[in-house]
Amino acid sequence: MRNNKSLLYGLGTGLIIGAILLQLMNAASSAGHTMPVSAVPNATAMDLDQKQIKEAASKYFQVFDKAEKLYTQPQLDSFVQQKLKEEKDKRDAQPSASPKETYIYISKGLVSYQVADVLYQSGVIADRKAFEDEMNKKQLNDKIVSGIHAFKGPQELQQVIAKITAQ
Repeated sequence: MRNNKSLLYGLGTGLIIGAILLQLMNAASSAGHTMPVSAVPNATAMDLDQKQIKEAASKYFQVFDKAEKLYTQPQLDSFVQQKLKEEKDKRDAQPSASPKETYIYISKGLVSYQVADVLYQSGVIADRKAFEDEMNKKQLNDKIVSGIHAFKGPQELQQVIAKITAQ
């Protein structure tokens, strides 16, 4: 019995603490079941004005004015798509004054795939693989001229290659 003395003290202490916690939980739960006092005691909906009804309802619900337009998610999505289409049509209808001029700096030692990446990211060419293939086919990889090159809007591959390989 002497060997189990600490075990028995531990079990007894645990049981006592568990019983105390159970009593605390029971006391707390019985106090929480009381009904909350209403903001407007002993009043029916007919006795309240619109502002008081709105305040009472806003505790439990989202309250909106009748004139405020609310959309469901599909309605909102279709509305956004319609607005995007209208803006795209407006942008397409406006004639562009002149294409945007883009300046590219090609440093010494860049090879065709690096130049293709720079040209593609700036919007000068539409397909970097086609540019690389054309440069390899014509064997112009070592003929790329370093410096600043100006391009007006998207251009054909032949024009771009002629500009970057010309002295």
